[in-house]
Amino acid sequence: MTQGLTSLTVGLLLLTATAAVSAADPFETCPSQAFLIQDTTPRIYGVDLATGYVTLLSDHLGTSDRYNGAGFNYADAFIYGWSYEHRTLARLGSDFQLEPLTLTPALDENYYVGDVTTDGSAYYNYKKGLNATHGLWRTSLDEGSIDYLQPERIINGDLLKLSIFDMAFHPGNGQLYSVTNQGGLVIINPATGEYTLTANVAESGTYGAVYFDVEAFFYISRNSDGNIFRIDVSAETPAATSFALGPNSGNNDGARCALAPVISEETSTIDFGDAPDSYGTSLTANGARHNTEDSTLWLGTEIDAEPQAWLPPLSDETQGKVDEDGVVFITPLVGQETALIEVEAQGSGYLNAWIDLDRDGSFSSSEWIISGYPMNSETLVIPVALSKAVESGNSWARFRYSSNAYIEPGGGVADGEVEDYPVLLFGRQVTSNYYPSSNGYVTLAFEDLWPAVGDYDLNDLVMFYRTVINTVTYYGQPEEAIIDSIQVEGEVTAIGASLHSGFAVELTGVPRSAVDPEGLSLSIGGVSAGHVVLEEDAGYENAVLIIYEDAWDHVNSHEGCIFYRTQDSCGGTAPGSQFSLLVPLKDEVPATNLDDQLLNPFIFRTNSRRMEIHLKNKPPTAKAYMEAFGEVDDASIPGSGVYYQTATGLPWALVIGEAWSHPEEARDLVATYPDFIPYVTSNGVNNVDWHLKEKAVAHKLYEE
Repeated sequence: MTQGLTSLTVGLLLLTATAAVSAADPFETCPSQAFLIQDTTPRIYGVDLATGYVTLLSDHLGTSDRYNGAGFNYADAFIYGWSYEHRTLARLGSDFQLEPLTLTPALDENYYVGDVTTDGSAYYNYKKGLNATHGLWRTSLDEGSIDYLQPERIINGDLLKLSIFDMAFHPGNGQLYSVTNQGGLVIINPATGEYTLTANVAESGTYGAVYFDVEAFFYISRNSDGNIFRIDVSAETPAATSFALGPNSGNNDGARCALAPVISEETSTIDFGDAPDSYGTSLTANGARHNTEDSTLWLGTEIDAEPQAWLPPLSDETQGKVDEDGVVFITPLVGQETALIEVEAQGSGYLNAWIDLDRDGSFSSSEWIISGYPMNSETLVIPVALSKAVESGNSWARFRYSSNAYIEPGGGVADGEVEDYPVLLFGRQVTSNYYPSSNGYVTLAFEDLWPAVGDYDLNDLVMFYRTVINTVTYYGQPEEAIIDSIQVEGEVTAIGASLHSGFAVELTGVPRSAVDPEGLSLSIGGVSAGHVVLEEDAGYENAVLIIYEDAWDHVNSHEGCIFYRTQDSCGGTAPGSQFSLLVPLKDEVPATNLDDQLLNPFIFRTNSRRMEIHLKNKPPTAKAYMEAFGEVDDASIPGSGVYYQTATGLPWALVIGEAWSHPEEARDLVATYPDFIPYVTSNGVNNVDWHLKEKAVAHKLYEE
């Protein structure tokens, strides 16, 4: 973080020795940067939402306790929030010193959720609970009003019962918006306190700082990792898009002038790319961008900043400096060959690069050709193996250099530079086969006490799961398609087991020797896995990939909970469980070698690797404990293709073709979903919709 006070945006009062202000002085204008308040003894920062660049504005606000529920008042240009030390509303001016206000009546309570209406007429604060001081409150900030500084409760905290940690007023419709810790987008009517859950934005966590901009984009900052997400709340299906990498903290609160743009055109210090906007280039498209204000990192010898991305046929080459000068392609870009790329970088940072190898107008994760490559003020020739099928023709490449080891092709970061280059490709044809679909997941559910049935709630490990099989055909060679690479993705949705389990996938029909270990990659929670992924065993014929050594390592249940999302009030977050596995093959393996695209996923005991549990009639690996078959409740017949089922056909693992509402802890699956037995006994012919939520006994399901 940058130390010392700097300008928030054009026109914001500079705090200098020659411009002394009193405690009552407001800010001079509506700033583009957001205010972020952190720590128990609060500090306040200015955050550039476009890049996550942070400036320390003041390390002491004149209070020794938290300052929370903050909002920016456009009418008088003060920040209003709740002082924990004084247990009342307090405001901050441009000297960032807290000024307590006297409320009548005094609430004598502390609140961490609040904001100011966009017209500045009132401050709203919220806390769930049954006490007389809980609920949604409105306090007039209009000094000419007869109810000035007189709190009025709109609704009690039992009727408005939300797990939210900040809220913000929409600049257009005047409604309050927030996101729950499970990712639910909430709209609250400030006049009545009534609310609606409009969508799940597909990101969970604690969002202690939320903001709007003048275009009505909604921004939420996650405490645990500092990720800033942007949501188009007007979209038919609003979703959270990773927008920038900001600071993380266990105690976050945010305030912002919702009538300001995210980027000040007069004082922009942001470097954008030049590729067509389908690649994510402009701010509207959440394009790649880097803050250059204090950066000591760049590519080549030149770097410049612009208030917006200059899209083709324009470029920042024609509008500013000729700064696309850090990369030289020494050899042609040919599929199945290694290209040599020369890169010059200034400062100590990390290089990430993408080439649109299939020329579909976007950069996908499989086109990430250079990942977290460390450099330190040097010029290097980097060999890049183009293992993915390449479509011949004109395309684009993107190079990003920053202090962040791993970043996406879009989104903002606080330092460094992005350079985009038109390139010519020479390649082969590729086909990607998605299971269950290009954007869908199946649910895997496991019972972990095999060969005993146990409580049979099938929630000991519940996961989303999908695969992509990439096959190739060389130009001019119409032979059978071969497997280029296999991708497996997913995340944990529940753990109801006291036993600890790992998760793995066997690639039946793919020899271990065919896997390219150099190109093999597994990221969990966006971080490269630290364990050995390709399991080593001289007796293995098929490749076995270990994804989780222990699934419990990647979830965060609520305090005091034994399980994760199988008991009431035992939710939590699991963004760290999201995994992406890429398995490139170096040998030619025909696509017909695969039994099916589900592959062979299974769990195993963390303390006993040989204790495996697979889907019904999926075989164990060569490492499995074969002596357990036929014991206790298991009726498997090894060698006859009958595995992991009871005498009545009940499995220890399920695959369900969509998101599934699992039973709560210790609720037998058969009693929870009565149509399951007819489905099993008919070998899947009857009652195929047994798994639908409306088919379940509702009170036996886990609910958020």
